[in-house]
Amino acid sequence: MVAVNFGNKNVSYRSQEDYAAQTSAQVQTLCFFKWSGLTVICPYDSGYLVKSGDMEFMLSAETVAAALTHLSWTKELPLEPVRLDVVDGAEAIPADISSGLSFDAWLACETQWQRYQVCPDDALLRQMAEILYNKEGIKMTAAETLGIFYWWAGVKNLVSALFPNFFKKVGGDSESEPPSYDELRRNIDAQIRALTKGDITKEREILSLDAMRALTELDAQAREYDEIRKKYPAK
Repeated sequence: MVAVNFGNKNVSYRSQEDYAAQTSAQVQTLCFFKWSGLTVICPYDSGYLVKSGDMEFMLSAETVAAALTHLSWTKELPLEPVRLDVVDGAEAIPADISSGLSFDAWLACETQWQRYQVCPDDALLRQMAEILYNKEGIKMTAAETLGIFYWWAGVKNLVSALFPNFFKKVGGDSESEPPSYDELRRNIDAQIRALTKGDITKEREILSLDAMRALTELDAQAREYDEIRKKYPAK
């Protein structure tokens, strides 16, 4: 049986595997009902009361689960960023964040995305959407909200490929937990300090930089650090 609660805003997960499974089930279920043209009137433990045209009928959980097996491809996170052009009448910035996103906005979106992985809360994705669509109080459907998570996942895959020195896996443990809020803050402070070279008077200027330009510089600094470390290894 596949059970998806579209209204729970305070869900905690024991591991990223639990989180990924729940997210995949959400996506598959949303896609199934959207593409089938069925409207869910009310979910039950045994299935769903749905409507198609003027007809209402019960759809068993087993039937839905069988249908979802044909949507297994939706489990894969996008290798490249994709997003809806317009949400709630607001136009999105370029999918690849090549323009329209400051370094300050990048840090805000990255923080919210990482926090969402620890405890999924649609409010975090809506805060990202307000930045990415440049509209305060943006109104979104469940599918549009979840689309923000997948857009940023594609962005992360893109920047990881573009800036391999800066975006390195630490340790290689695929089951490692997402960073805590305190860790995120320390990471952000370290990035800002790396760009300002410790000159706090330059912080405002750094935060207003184009996000991709700032990441380019951070990647260059990471590469230089690795070269120095290889040239002068610790004894």
